[in-house]
Amino acid sequence: MVNDIKFPLTDSRVCDLFSRYVNHDRIALAVSGGRDSMALMYLVYRWKAHLALNIDIEVLTVNHNLRKAAEDECRFVHKITENYGFRHTVLTWEHGHIDTSIQEKARKARYKLMLDYVRGENIYTILTAHTSDDNIETFIMRLAKGSGIDGLKSINEIRYEDGIQIQRPLLSLSRSLTTKILRSTGNEWVDDPTNDDESFERVKIRNNISSLSTFNISSNNLTKTIQRLARTHESISYFTNSVSEELVELSELGHADIDFDKLSNYPEEIILRVIAKALTDINGGTVSLSSLEAVIADLIKTGRSKTLNGCQIIPQKNKYVIVRENRGIRPVEIKINERISWDGRFDVHLKSCDKANIVIDQIGNADDLGEMIDGTSFQNMPKYLLRALPGGFIEDKLVLLPNTHNIYNRGYLDVKFRVSNGKKFSQNR
Repeated sequence: MVNDIKFPLTDSRVCDLFSRYVNHDRIALAVSGGRDSMALMYLVYRWKAHLALNIDIEVLTVNHNLRKAAEDECRFVHKITENYGFRHTVLTWEHGHIDTSIQEKARKARYKLMLDYVRGENIYTILTAHTSDDNIETFIMRLAKGSGIDGLKSINEIRYEDGIQIQRPLLSLSRSLTTKILRSTGNEWVDDPTNDDESFERVKIRNNISSLSTFNISSNNLTKTIQRLARTHESISYFTNSVSEELVELSELGHADIDFDKLSNYPEEIILRVIAKALTDINGGTVSLSSLEAVIADLIKTGRSKTLNGCQIIPQKNKYVIVRENRGIRPVEIKINERISWDGRFDVHLKSCDKANIVIDQIGNADDLGEMIDGTSFQNMPKYLLRALPGGFIEDKLVLLPNTHNIYNRGYLDVKFRVSNGKKFSQNR
C-alpha cells in the first residue's frame, strides 16, 4: 500500500516526468531489478494509473549470464511486473567466456538485445532508469579521459538508434530519491554485487564521489555544470549544422566537398566539428576527437591526404574532399528486384538484369573500368571518387554501373546514398 504522506514526489511531479509519453500506444521499460529501474517501473505504474492511460507497457529484463543469481532476479522482476499488469520479457545474452571489458560488452549486448526486440514488436520508445548520479559518474569518467564537450555533457536525455528512441526520464532524480520512492511504497529491489566491485571504474568513482566535498564540489553543482554543458553543446551543434549546410556539399555519389577557404575563417572548434560531421555523413561510425585534432593539424601543415574514420580527406585547390576508403568493403550478392544496404552507405535496388548471380562490389575493383565508363557520366570523374562506388559484377567482371541504363546486360542498378535519402548518422566524440 502506498504511504502518500511519506512519498517524496507529488503526483504532478510524477506526471511531469512522463508527460511526453501520454500519446504513446506502447512503451518498453528496461528493468534489471536494481533500485533505479524498480523505481522507474513503479513511477510509470503510478503515472499510468493516476491518468487512467491506455498504454501498453512492456518490461524488458536482460539476463547477461554472468551471475548465478541472474535467473532469480529475472523471476523477481516478473512477479512485480505481473502485479502492475505489465507484460514482461526476459532477453538472454548468449556468450562464451569473457575476460576483459565485461561491463562495456554487457552494456552493448544489453542494448542490442533490447533494440532488436522492440523493432520486432513495433515499439519505438525504450525508457531507462539513469539518474543524476549516473550522469555525474559518467562526467567524471569522461573528464579523466580528457573528453571534449560532447563527452562531458554526459548522458543524453534522448538517444536515437535507427528510429528507436532511448529516453531517460529520471535524469533529474538522484539515486537517494529513487531509494526513498521504493521505501515509502514498500517496494523491494535487488542489489547487484558487482556494484561494490571497485575493479570497475564506475564503481570506484561512485564509492569515492563523496570525497569531492573536501574541495567544496557538490553533486548539485556538478549537475548544474552538466546541464550547462548540454545547453552549450546544443548551441554549438546548431551552429555547426548551419555552417555545414553552407559550406559542405554532400553528393549523391557518396562524397563530401568542403569549402575549406571559407571554413578556415571559423574558430577551430567549428572547423573540427564540421569536418567530423562530414566524416560521419559519409561513413557513419564515430570520430575520435584526439585523432581528428591530430589529423587536421597534420593536413593543414603538410597539405597531404589523410585517412580517418574509414575515409580519405583529400586537399584540393580551395576545398577538402572526403571520400570512403576503398578498404574493408565487402561484396554482397543481390537478386533481381531485391533491395539491400551496401557498406552501410548506399541503398541498392537491382531493378532488372538479363543475368543472374549479380554481386555488388566497388567499381574501382574492375579491370575494365575505363571501358565500362566510356561515354557515361562517370567518364570524367576522378578515380578517388569512383573507386568506392557500388556496381554490379558477374564473375569479377563489371556489368552494371549505378543509376545508368546498361544496354548490354539490359539491367538497371538503382543506387541511393543514404544521407541524401534522409538518413543522418550520429556523431559521438
